[in-house]
Amino acid sequence: MKEILDIRFNGKLNSDISLLFNKISHEKRADFNEFISSISKPNIKNLDWWVQGPASRNTYGSPLFHYYCVLFLINHLIQEKRFLFEGVIVNSLSFKVIVEELLSNSNVKNCKVYSKYSFKEIFKKIIKKHFLLFYILLRKCFQLLVVRIIGSNNIPDKPLVLIDTFLMPGYIDNDRWYGSLWDNLSKEQKLETFFVPTLVLTPFKDIIFLYRRAQLSVRNYIFKENYLTLKDVIFAFGHTKRIRKIKIQKISLLGYEFSSLVEEELNNNSDINTVIESILTYRFIDRFNQAGVEVRLAIDWFEGQVLDKAWNMGFKNYFPKTKKIGYRPTESFPLYLSSYPIPIEREAHVIPDVMALQGKGTVFTVKEFLPNLDTIVIPSFKSQYVWEFDKNRLSQSKYMVLVTLPISINYSILIINRLINVCNEIPIKSDTIKLLIKSHPAQSLSKIRNKLPKLPNYISLTEEKSFVTLLYSTNLLITEASSTCLEAMACGIPVIMMENEEGLTYDPIPNRVSEKLYRKVRTQDHLIQALKYFIKLTPENIKQQQIDCEMVRKDYFEPMTKEGVDRFLDTY
Repeated sequence: MKEILDIRFNGKLNSDISLLFNKISHEKRADFNEFISSISKPNIKNLDWWVQGPASRNTYGSPLFHYYCVLFLINHLIQEKRFLFEGVIVNSLSFKVIVEELLSNSNVKNCKVYSKYSFKEIFKKIIKKHFLLFYILLRKCFQLLVVRIIGSNNIPDKPLVLIDTFLMPGYIDNDRWYGSLWDNLSKEQKLETFFVPTLVLTPFKDIIFLYRRAQLSVRNYIFKENYLTLKDVIFAFGHTKRIRKIKIQKISLLGYEFSSLVEEELNNNSDINTVIESILTYRFIDRFNQAGVEVRLAIDWFEGQVLDKAWNMGFKNYFPKTKKIGYRPTESFPLYLSSYPIPIEREAHVIPDVMALQGKGTVFTVKEFLPNLDTIVIPSFKSQYVWEFDKNRLSQSKYMVLVTLPISINYSILIINRLINVCNEIPIKSDTIKLLIKSHPAQSLSKIRNKLPKLPNYISLTEEKSFVTLLYSTNLLITEASSTCLEAMACGIPVIMMENEEGLTYDPIPNRVSEKLYRKVRTQDHLIQALKYFIKLTPENIKQQQIDCEMVRKDYFEPMTKEGVDRFLDTY
């Protein structure tokens, strides 16, 4: 029986096709970077271009890399005579045309290509987009009003260090982004250092509380909204009209015109809120310059997303003498392309001058596409606990398995159900093994609980937010694309990483890490084997793990030193 090929962005491929898709995607990374460089050159100085999905190379939010690789996937299947599908599902009208041309030119018959959306659904999407724009406009104006009422902190008459960061409920005193940085600054350094936050994942009703709470914090904050005006907000929303004036040069892929696909994404950006926020960040830097404040150092929380590009372009244009450092605190995933700088981004001044890395093991990978990128190694402010971790505090009464979930609720439910099936298969004895499930910090535990059946007594969900606290009583970590993998292994806790059977796997484990510390699994059988392996580790295996975890610590988690802090703040 013939199958349907689901090539929608974030669609569901079968396991074999998914493996091939991952292989092709890894092979096409450099080629895609060249593709983006080519279409970016005519718009190299255009802020509106750089805050959009195609130029971002953010493979989580922009579907362009997905479509790029899918075209090679379909072509490969046809060439290998493995294209045996009776239908293809897409969610891009422009890509639908390309796929139909490819199938027709390849003499593939009796295969219908159809879009997910009907005319009625497209109309609803347009209406929803306009309501979203109105909501974002209302929210931004409200933020300006709130900050004006609350007032601002006193700014010293000296050159400042500005640090790009975020605000969300529950993470003001407990800094999810910079960890122990503030606590390790000298008194003089604290006087010149100010955090510049962007509100994320914050309900409308919590906005006032969050700003007030931040203002009362021991840390110094500068709110962008204190400098922005209604004129800036109007300019930011004017992006939706300005972007239509951008002309994409004709560019083909495998002989098929791809520029229409780029234009489609420009006109239908699914994350317009981040686009608006990025433009406002750029305008804030302009206003800050107009206020006559000196900035000697600008530190960017770097993932290469559009907010980073606007931050760095702003400082290059309005504070050209200010040094720009990018804080890249974790080893990234090979398929998260935006976190790997490329030459066109340096030419456009949308990346920092120097990349600050938390461990020497990351230096090589961050330079993959830009070998002469300047880097410095700084303390791992977010993860210093790995050097103080005391495994002797582990509870020995039960074998504890910690499961950290991704931000997606649907994928979280899939992981939990798979674990239940595996535990029933082994079977798990509740008096010897316990599975503790921790939700993603940005996700609601109650939403996950509501979608689950009654859990067996050896599986429970925890309200504890601190990963470190949970790790002290953990023997094994199960997760997917998460920086917690390296942290756990640095503490001598082995890891089972669950790959994505239906799409791209964002692999968080570097090649240089010993395979004795982890297993990557795709199927239920693989998961069963991995669980049995780690549960039954011999004393010799455990001893070797302790040796290997030392290497992870040394490679990816620089110890805290005064010299390291000074290096980060450019005072060494």
